[in-house]
Amino acid sequence: MTDQWTVVVGIKQVPDEDDVTIDPDTGTLNRSGADAILNRPDRNALEAALEIKDQVDANVIAVTMGPPQATPVLEEAVAMGCDDAVLVTDRAFAGSDTWPTSLVLAATAEYLDADVVLAGEETTDSSTGQVPPGIAAHNGWAQLTYAEELEPKPVDEQIVAKRDVEGGHEYVAADLPVVIAFAYGENEPRPAGLHRKIYAETEFEPEQVTAEELPIDTDRVGLAASPTQVGGMETVDPVEREQERLDSPEELLETLAEEGVV
Repeated sequence: MTDQWTVVVGIKQVPDEDDVTIDPDTGTLNRSGADAILNRPDRNALEAALEIKDQVDANVIAVTMGPPQATPVLEEAVAMGCDDAVLVTDRAFAGSDTWPTSLVLAATAEYLDADVVLAGEETTDSSTGQVPPGIAAHNGWAQLTYAEELEPKPVDEQIVAKRDVEGGHEYVAADLPVVIAFAYGENEPRPAGLHRKIYAETEFEPEQVTAEELPIDTDRVGLAASPTQVGGMETVDPVEREQERLDSPEELLETLAEEGVV
């Protein structure tokens, strides 16, 4: 660990959830008909990372795991203000579910000597919320989930997260290194500046990291090492609901009593 913090932000290219469909035969997402976009919750994680950079001396690196076609989301992150970006790509990673994905990203965090790892609370193509805690578990690091605000404390080598709890909020401090899942919609992601966009689209090239460089055992990643299976799918038709308008609370109570509700 150096005086300058290294903040790694995990981001993902996902199909636009407004257009995505599910293949009823395989139970998997049909991505072919949807545009590929930056996972929306990851924008909040990117903003949180850049706010840390605004407060302390930090080097912010965006990371995505995927094929070379995922490079545009890294360009977006650099345009927003990230110092660098890394594409973690290898044919061995294809088909990985959340377990091997978190294993690869945990190895990447160590490879980059991360002090803080940030990610959105979940991805819109799977919505499990399992990857950030998985990274922390694989590395034996502290974790802070559903963080709404962050306060870096470089002197103490800690970061404090504000978290929503029933009836209020709690503040939790964690020693570095730490993995943080940032809550969706809890900040306003900054727009990319024009010069940064031009640089990201015309000059920037992400570093590519493979299984060999991490290094990672390829028998522990990919589809064969992914325990998740779709047990079945069923499309449920909406239920027609009867509606009745009542003019007073007294009529409501009388009707509920007749139905045996109260």
